[in-house]
Amino acid sequence: MTVSKGFKVTDADRKTRVGIAVKNLDELKKKTIDKFKLKFSPGQIDFQTTDGTIIESEEYFQTLPPQTLLIWVPAGEKAHTDAEILYKTIREVNEEYLNAGEKIQEFFTEKMKNKVYKLAEVLKGLDAEKTKLSAKADHPEWFEGLNTTAKTKEDYMFRRAQDRIRTYFYKTRDEIKNRREVPINAATYLFLELDAKLKLNKYHGCYFNRANSAGTDNMKSICDREGTFQCQGRWDKEQCLYSPRHSINPYVSRESRIIFQTWNLDHYKERSRSVIPAVCAALRTADFTVEDTEVDGWQVALSKKENTTHRNVFLDIKSIYNDLFTLNNLKFVHIVCHDKGAHYSAKAGPYLLQ
Repeated sequence: MTVSKGFKVTDADRKTRVGIAVKNLDELKKKTIDKFKLKFSPGQIDFQTTDGTIIESEEYFQTLPPQTLLIWVPAGEKAHTDAEILYKTIREVNEEYLNAGEKIQEFFTEKMKNKVYKLAEVLKGLDAEKTKLSAKADHPEWFEGLNTTAKTKEDYMFRRAQDRIRTYFYKTRDEIKNRREVPINAATYLFLELDAKLKLNKYHGCYFNRANSAGTDNMKSICDREGTFQCQGRWDKEQCLYSPRHSINPYVSRESRIIFQTWNLDHYKERSRSVIPAVCAALRTADFTVEDTEVDGWQVALSKKENTTHRNVFLDIKSIYNDLFTLNNLKFVHIVCHDKGAHYSAKAGPYLLQ
């Protein structure tokens, strides 16, 4: 039996915050509409976390800890993240001072990406002596404004990395299962296998956890043991081309933690434009049957091509997993180096083994 959990719900302006106890996402939508007196139906609103992550499925909703702050938005829209609100607040509170100098005026005439970059540079070094502190009791201001049960910085950052990977999983699963041309049995099998592997790897929470800096392969943090992340450069570059290279340490201060939300885990081979179409093509190749078959340590779905001389075809679940969730295909990049254009030269698939 599902137990009710309490959440804090606010609107995009953060002006009103109410506590709501619910058992599922649909109930949260209905109660939010009632509490905020909205003229929407449940299907016309969405929820997002303060770092901009959209709650797209019931399964993801159930992973959220009690007292998580959620922002309701009209479906298809997004509210400002904490980082964007921080920027806006600094701009409004310090307008007279900030307009005093030519360099400061230049700060606010550039594009938002560069504004966030320069803001991050300004924040470097704040509370630097507290960087190594870990426990909430030792550095309480780092946790200010967070609705979390995490007792250490490392635990909190571990969960934030898990959130990003879970988002990729749920979005990919929903997009593929909504395609009518994809055999439902094959898609169901694939995502059961992917989910089992993700649980085994703890949804790669290690990526943001500095305690995992000495790990190996895809079970290692992206940062060093102090918690500093280096930009890995645009998808088509071997490294960040800026000098000095973009870097951030979210373990330093609350402000740095907030700015960290603007950094991206970017797919080299794009998830939506390349990986998903290639996975769908593989799933359409034949009707997969579930058998106790292993390839390179991974359980696979076996497809027998009828009325042909071809050998059995195996779904390459390992490659799909790596391209969706691991550093084989993910680069951690500063907002300036995040290119949202098509990655034409990076092709995924075919995700079949013979």
